[in-house]
Amino acid sequence: MNIYKISVISSLLFSSMSYSKPVFIGDSLTYEIAKGYSTIQAVDARYKVGSGLSTKKILDWQRYAEQFSFEKYDTVYVILGTNDHVQISEKEKYTSKVRHFIQTIKARNQNVIWLLPPTLKDPAKNRLLDNTRQAIKTASQIEGITTVDTRTVLGETYKDVIDGTTVRTKDGIHITPNGALLTVTQLLF
Repeated sequence: MNIYKISVISSLLFSSMSYSKPVFIGDSLTYEIAKGYSTIQAVDARYKVGSGLSTKKILDWQRYAEQFSFEKYDTVYVILGTNDHVQISEKEKYTSKVRHFIQTIKARNQNVIWLLPPTLKDPAKNRLLDNTRQAIKTASQIEGITTVDTRTVLGETYKDVIDGTTVRTKDGIHITPNGALLTVTQLLF
């Protein structure tokens, strides 16, 4: 299993303080968001490009979560769902997977926040992501965790540029460092 890992320390000040840092886990969107967050506070991040809960081909996130030490962190930020294009007929099953995943994390850390997938450039994928987001929101509500809708700052409709600043990459999926900072600001305020 080759999962990317980054550990970023913003300053020596953070390493001497007695608090636990957050961890970001998820797909490729995790990297840029964790990097943006690291400009404010030290973070750890675990991400795997192209991964999601719908398939275990790239990474079995459930198995990974069962072995991960979530108790070492003050907050667990989950960024999964962008690669899970859920059909309406699959929504109930996906909701169940998300609930099980959340329960696994909460067994070792009660402070879990799930960032919902942003709007994508591809309208067909967005229609499926609506199902994904609904399933994640339903599961999160049942399990008592917070969701943060990244579309609040990145746009309900796809936008490359917001207020003259490029927030999305040319692939129509990922976010730029500026898009990540917008998202991080949403997490902190």
